[in-house]
Amino acid sequence: MITRHIPNIVTLCNLAIGVLAILMALENQILFASWLILLASVLDFLDGFLARILNAVSPLGKQLDSFADLVSFGIAPSAVVYKLMEYGIRGDIFYGGIQETSLPERLLLFSPILLVLFAALRLAEFNMTESSPGFKGMPTPAPAIYFAGGSIFLVHYMGTGIAGFLLQPAVLLVNILVFSFLMISNISMFSLKFQDFRWSGNQIRYIFLAISGILLIILQEIALPVIILLYLLLSITLSLFRNKRK
Repeated sequence: MITRHIPNIVTLCNLAIGVLAILMALENQILFASWLILLASVLDFLDGFLARILNAVSPLGKQLDSFADLVSFGIAPSAVVYKLMEYGIRGDIFYGGIQETSLPERLLLFSPILLVLFAALRLAEFNMTESSPGFKGMPTPAPAIYFAGGSIFLVHYMGTGIAGFLLQPAVLLVNILVFSFLMISNISMFSLKFQDFRWSGNQIRYIFLAISGILLIILQEIALPVIILLYLLLSITLSLFRNKRK
């Protein structure tokens, strides 16, 4: 039936948007690329949701989803952060090229590649071991949303003191290292995938979504990285509470 293929079509749209985001980032269209990454994250949630309600979960869909995630949430945000790092080092993103940079600057410029490598490790680990409703380590869309939302904020507030601080190469590098580690860490994190829409068993999801909605209304483009930090904090708190009960 055609319904069996709908989730995979949505996943392919996610992949296509991820590729387009990479191209836009390389064309210095950082704002457009960041919004495309956010759109890809919506499609990533949607394909899994459709697969469950249409009873169309398949091994092909799982593998295709991982390939799309590596592009949209590994390579695409890496390309965006590369451009931000380029701006942080040289003050613009239109300079003459890598040949004009020193070795330390080149290492900083190439550091966003870590996001791709650790996203690949995360996805491979997930495909082999993940079967519970939650996650071990941060799922790949979360760092991508963090960097895409942060990039939108930086583009809008370029030239301000806070943007100047966040664009410092050392600050960008710390963010890269932290989120690379989080993707392969053993920290338990809750999933936003609903098996049903009852309150029981979904309390943390509804609370998180409610707080996220309020933050989006109040903070607008600043909210996305804040929401990801909230997701991390809630996951750690929930994990500690469960361990204490045991």
